[in-house]
Amino acid sequence: GSDRIVTPRVLSISPRNNKMMRILLLLCSAAIALAQELRGAAEGVVAVAAAEFPMKEVPTDPTSGLAIASLACAIVAPIVGIGIMLYLKEKGWWGACWLISGLIA
Repeated sequence: GSDRIVTPRVLSISPRNNKMMRILLLLCSAAIALAQELRGAAEGVVAVAAAEFPMKEVPTDPTSGLAIASLACAIVAPIVGIGIMLYLKEKGWWGACWLISGLIA
């Protein structure tokens, strides 16, 4: 039996691994430094768009039923969908065909 400890080559710190790590660190640092130019670029575009089309007045309609309609649709749509699936399930293969065709159309 041998009492010496064998270390994998991957974990050994060789000059080749050290050089590759330095190159990787240099590339990452360069990428971060070059990305600093892009910071805030989108904010300038948004500011220009806002200057071209300023909103003078915010439209408000307190009697709008859009929120109530969307809530009702969120409740009704799944119930109707399940009902249609159960109805078409009885039709077998043609039911699946009609369901997919209806969704596409």
